[in-house]
Amino acid sequence: MKTGKTLSLTVTSSLAPIPPETQADLDLLCELYGRTLQKFQMAFCTHELRQKVWNWRSFRDEIVHCLNLAQPKFDALLEELKAQGNRSQAELSKFLRAQQMSEGPHLQARHWKLCLEETSQGLRTYWQTVKAELKRQWGRFFGRYSNEPQTLIYINWILRESEPQFYMASQGKVPYPQPPKLNPKETDAEEKYRKRLTAFEKLKKDIENVKRYAVAKRVYCAIKKVRRKIRLPHCRLSSNRADFDCSCWRLNSKDQNELRLTSYAEGKKKRQPIALRILGKGALRGTLQLIKKFDVYELRVCRLVLCKEQRSEGEILGFDTGYTEVGALSNGAFVGQKFGEKLTRYSDYCKEKGQKRNKLWAKARELGNSAKEKDRRKAQNIFKHNLGRKKHNAKYRRAQDSIKQEVNKAISSIVNGKGKGLDGVIVKELVIEKLSAHMGKTRSKNWNRRLSSWVRGYIRQCLEQKCKQFGIRLTQVNACHSSRVCPACYYPSKDNRASTDRLKCRNCGYEGHADTCAAKEILRRRSGDIPLYAPPGKVLEMLMVQYQRGLEVPKAPPFSCKTRLYESEVEKKDL
Repeated sequence: MKTGKTLSLTVTSSLAPIPPETQADLDLLCELYGRTLQKFQMAFCTHELRQKVWNWRSFRDEIVHCLNLAQPKFDALLEELKAQGNRSQAELSKFLRAQQMSEGPHLQARHWKLCLEETSQGLRTYWQTVKAELKRQWGRFFGRYSNEPQTLIYINWILRESEPQFYMASQGKVPYPQPPKLNPKETDAEEKYRKRLTAFEKLKKDIENVKRYAVAKRVYCAIKKVRRKIRLPHCRLSSNRADFDCSCWRLNSKDQNELRLTSYAEGKKKRQPIALRILGKGALRGTLQLIKKFDVYELRVCRLVLCKEQRSEGEILGFDTGYTEVGALSNGAFVGQKFGEKLTRYSDYCKEKGQKRNKLWAKARELGNSAKEKDRRKAQNIFKHNLGRKKHNAKYRRAQDSIKQEVNKAISSIVNGKGKGLDGVIVKELVIEKLSAHMGKTRSKNWNRRLSSWVRGYIRQCLEQKCKQFGIRLTQVNACHSSRVCPACYYPSKDNRASTDRLKCRNCGYEGHADTCAAKEILRRRSGDIPLYAPPGKVLEMLMVQYQRGLEVPKAPPFSCKTRLYESEVEKKDL
């Protein structure tokens, strides 16, 4: 088997029941980790520390040097940082110093360094996303400068998210290239300095006649518009997880299922490692993430999987995500047909259970406000014995596991070519709708409640992982009005949907399953005639233009490629 790149998958490992003392230690450790993570997020979101996310290692070394100073020198350094305008760095160093000198529980150094690394990585991804969106909408923001090559050089120089000029422009300042400095610690320092100096002189000469103030203002407005849609990560206090890198965990040499995690420190003493027992088998590697979900801790492990090379032979199929089933294919096959039943059953159970609990809540509040001692005791008993979350959370976990298992089975049947209507079908490319698109609330209240439990994000994630692992190309298209287009004459109309599951064309009379017709339309849009980010109104106009012009677009094949080849050979023999 030929293999290509590797794919990193996040696997969840269950833990054995945890004793109450260990549970209390884990809760406190997660609370300390979340508090420190929030402090780093708030610091890196400020103007003066935005650029530090790219040089977080040097920033970490600065903090470590500051924390190791004696108290008089530490206070003097804080005053110096405040005088230079680095108040966020001073406050962060002060917080970590107070934690280090505290007699109470606090994180060890390795854990707050993990908080720093995680925060910088998340904000790096944020700024890269902002830059990518600016590049995608280049014509909208900077189309006026298309005939000015010097201005475009200046804009491209500004839009380097790892350089200080990008953050200067995001603050409304006018950046200008500064001469480089010689760093004697680098290898071949003089040669690198000469190269940087040559590049500086060339850039300075190229942008000499550019109207820098107007261009910088335009870049600032563009960044501001993009950031209205792409928000910074919320600085929330999350106390339900903690990370452990390779230096913070180890397995028991005698029992490989016993995991020992680094605990918090209390004063100057380090507590004993926290011992947990893993259920099942599986190698642990890299950074482990301990997450608390509904009062139950689980361990997330990153594993590497070898990916097969891109398939060169096979069929190209359209895939339409559904509610009654996981998906419908353009060749008429359906996968995951029990998917909708599980979603509906659990959603209706939650509705019925919630109505009963609301009545109990109202009764308990009424009794709690009563003047009689007997009624207040009865209210306490209701809160204690009838309004707990333990059984409800356990049922939720079982329902989510069952739904995800159905999604995995359905997508694996497509990848492996096994299942009803898929026997022997080899898929080399899968055309899907853009699953990250917003889903509006245009149905009844009952259906909106059911659709709120639709795991579209998990379906997209599973599709991306499986297709990359097995060498299947994944193409996303704009799926607006795809379930209303007739696959025979391509007439788009809202009246074509005769019912929830049936499509009947008002123009030619074609009748078929709505999800299969949508899969065929999604496959037809693989040509790229409809832009991926076009709004629904614009898509409808383009579909009407295509229908009125009578464009000849090849239909999705209703049978496999093998059948087509066989029939063509028979026809050749007849000829």
